[in-house]
Amino acid sequence: MSSISIVLLTFVLGSVFRRQTKEDHLSSCLSMFVTMTKSTLIGILVGVWISDIVFATVIAILISFLLVSIMTHQLSLKIVLESLGSLFMGAMMGAMLSIMATDNQLLSIVFFTILYLLSSIVAAGLWNRQTYPNFIKGIPSKVKISFAVIILFLGVTTYFDFMAVSTNGEETEQHHHQH
Repeated sequence: MSSISIVLLTFVLGSVFRRQTKEDHLSSCLSMFVTMTKSTLIGILVGVWISDIVFATVIAILISFLLVSIMTHQLSLKIVLESLGSLFMGAMMGAMLSIMATDNQLLSIVFFTILYLLSSIVAAGLWNRQTYPNFIKGIPSKVKISFAVIILFLGVTTYFDFMAVSTNGEETEQHHHQH
C-alpha cells in the first residue's frame, strides 16, 4: 500500500504544483519536504526487498529520481534542484534504516508512510495558501480523496499485516515452549 501511495500522490501533487507555479521560498521548501519523506519511504521499501545496503541505496535513489522528476516536471529549476538534493539524502537514510531495523520493520513502514502522507497533504494545503487562506479549503479535492482512500487501505492492510506478525510470533513462542 505504501508503494501505491507514493506513485498516486506523485502524480496528484505534481498536478497540484504545476497548476499554480510559484517561485517563492516556501514552494521549494514544500517540495523538499515531500521529496525527503517520499525518498525515505522509497529507501525503506527498497531495503526490505534488497538486503545489500549499496545496491538498495542505488536502486532507491534511481526510483526516487524517476518519481521526483515526474512530480517536479515543468516547475522552476530551484524547486527541481532542491528536490533532487533532498532525494539523495532521503533515499540513503531510508535504505540504511530499513536494512538496520530488524524487529520493527512494519512499524517503520507504517510510520514513514503516514509521515509521507502528512507531508503531502500539508504541502498541498500550503501550496495554495494565497488563493485559499483557509488551509483545509486550499487542499484540492483530488488530494483529499486520495488521502482518504490511502488512509483507509493503509489501515486495513496494516491491521492484517499486524495480525500476521502477531500470529507468527505466537506460533514461534508456542514452538519454543514445546521443546
